[in-house]
Amino acid sequence: MARKKDSRELPAAQPESEFVKAAKKAGLLPEAGKGAVERQYRNVITAKDAGTRFTGSVDLDAAFKAEEPGANRWDYGLGLKKGDKPELAIWVEPHPGSSTGEVKTVLAKLDWLEGKLALRHFAGLRELTDEARRQGIMPYVWLSSGPVSIRPGSREANLLAARGMVLPRSYLEI
Repeated sequence: MARKKDSRELPAAQPESEFVKAAKKAGLLPEAGKGAVERQYRNVITAKDAGTRFTGSVDLDAAFKAEEPGANRWDYGLGLKKGDKPELAIWVEPHPGSSTGEVKTVLAKLDWLEGKLALRHFAGLRELTDEARRQGIMPYVWLSSGPVSIRPGSREANLLAARGMVLPRSYLEI
């Protein structure tokens, strides 16, 4: 006799996104959507259109804190799927932008992140990061956790631009 489906059963699991697969290969513990991002920042990272979805996230800072306690660690990675385009990855660093001296710290965090992305087991995440660039999306984002005192055209703004970043912002719409 065929078993009648119980309406309380969970729906079939969705296949893992490319971001989740790549994060697992890198030894990270991905979470669904923006789940790995601290709540106060999750609310200021949004999608521009209904066709964009967050496919997963990782908290790099937490993942490497015990292993690299003195390092300038980048905070979050996010997987995104925009409509029918290939999935991509962006990297978000919430950090104060209240003084020009913070640029040096954020660039040190970017060096750390790029070092991770250069590792063999991070190849999938590196490819998703490259896909962001191919789609015209800057993959590295400084999300200011307060007021920003770094001015356009300044030496610090030029240092960020040379590394593929723009000035810190308080809101990120992708």
